[in-house]
Amino acid sequence: MEAVAVDKLQPERVRCRWATDAVLAQYHDVEWGQRPATDAEWFERVVLETFQAGLSWRTILHKRPAFRRGFAEFDVDCVATFGEEDVVRLMADPGIVRNRKKVESALQNARIAQNLISEHGSLGRFFTSLPEPDLLRVLQKTFRFVGPTTAESIAIATGLLPAPHDRECWLARQSHG
Repeated sequence: MEAVAVDKLQPERVRCRWATDAVLAQYHDVEWGQRPATDAEWFERVVLETFQAGLSWRTILHKRPAFRRGFAEFDVDCVATFGEEDVVRLMADPGIVRNRKKVESALQNARIAQNLISEHGSLGRFFTSLPEPDLLRVLQKTFRFVGPTTAESIAIATGLLPAPHDRECWLARQSHG
């Protein structure tokens, strides 16, 4: 997704309470609740949501540039080839969240994503083929380190479920006419 310059954001807009700085406001206004366009963007959302578990979204988004560098811009095929030396490298990177289980799950999820791409043609086709009643269960079953809350976060972040905007938020008002 193309980045929007922070100065192009409208600071006078009322946003959800969690969008407390420019990085969060940009994510809120441009990405949250929107369908990713590429396999790398779908994979990035899965990885970032798994790393967010137990932490603030602010922490994850502020570390996003380091995550992108460390995880090869979320290139599924590249990350799927990562091995123990990459785990050690990532665990030594102070720019990301250094949790071994989360790092290892990201590598496993890249391999899972490769299989999904092979089977469905793209991650977008896989995600959008999931029926809503089964969505969260399938996400938990498919990906590693994804429990009920993370599955719901992935579904909301990618627009598979509606984003729960605060009532006063300009995007909530926009979607309700």
